[in-house]
Amino acid sequence: MVLTVYFYAFEAYSGRKPGVKHLNVLGSLCYAHIPSQQRQKLDLTSKRCIFLGYGSCEKGYRLYSLETGKIIVSRDVVFNEDAYWDWNTQKERSVKIPTAEITASKHSNPEVQGEEGEIFGTSTEPSDQERMPSSQDFDHTPRKYKSIAEIYEKCNMCIIEPESFEEAAKNDSWKKAMEDEILLINKNNTWELVNRPSDKQIIGVKWVYKTKLNLDGSVQKNKAQLVANGYSQKPGIDFNETFAPVARLDTVRTLVALAAQRN
Repeated sequence: MVLTVYFYAFEAYSGRKPGVKHLNVLGSLCYAHIPSQQRQKLDLTSKRCIFLGYGSCEKGYRLYSLETGKIIVSRDVVFNEDAYWDWNTQKERSVKIPTAEITASKHSNPEVQGEEGEIFGTSTEPSDQERMPSSQDFDHTPRKYKSIAEIYEKCNMCIIEPESFEEAAKNDSWKKAMEDEILLINKNNTWELVNRPSDKQIIGVKWVYKTKLNLDGSVQKNKAQLVANGYSQKPGIDFNETFAPVARLDTVRTLVALAAQRN
């Protein structure tokens, strides 16, 4: 009598069963992380998506973004397998898991007796004609590609940021960035005009210029910031207290949570 024992190829080679922790339920809701380069400080850190599968040419999860309607690939994903997306109502629904137990069928693996009393398990593997198409049967040609001239252009691109106001004023893009900074300062009521004190040292201001880049290295925008020359004042003589004009994100989230709790 020959006993038929089934092993995975990985298990037969390594002596341990393969892990399945990386497998997730297809069609379940998930949340893909948004990199800090693609969002502002107070923006959402993730976007809601639907899990479609795994990347065929790249390492990551293939997701359908409910915000943009596009298919994206992301590695940093949090799954919610207890919920799914209802396309009819365009709302999130919870999954009701049945509690009925699943019992194995007695006739799941019929046995065939050979001439010498050997017992073999019949194979249930599909034939070549019934084989399901694998991921290797499809064309994996990238949808987007760039010419060699575009690649050389970005590799040889040299970004020069202005060092002074006079240098930045000669460029229309930097002039627009400074105008946007002044409008933002006035909109946020950053300062108020007061009488100039005679016994205090007045500090000056300067412009700081920075070029923001996209993930592919192309220029996203030019940003100009108007900062105070705080180094010209001495603590205990010109001032006794300090003030941070930018709030910490943890503080903002705590205040929002308390406001929502207390209505």
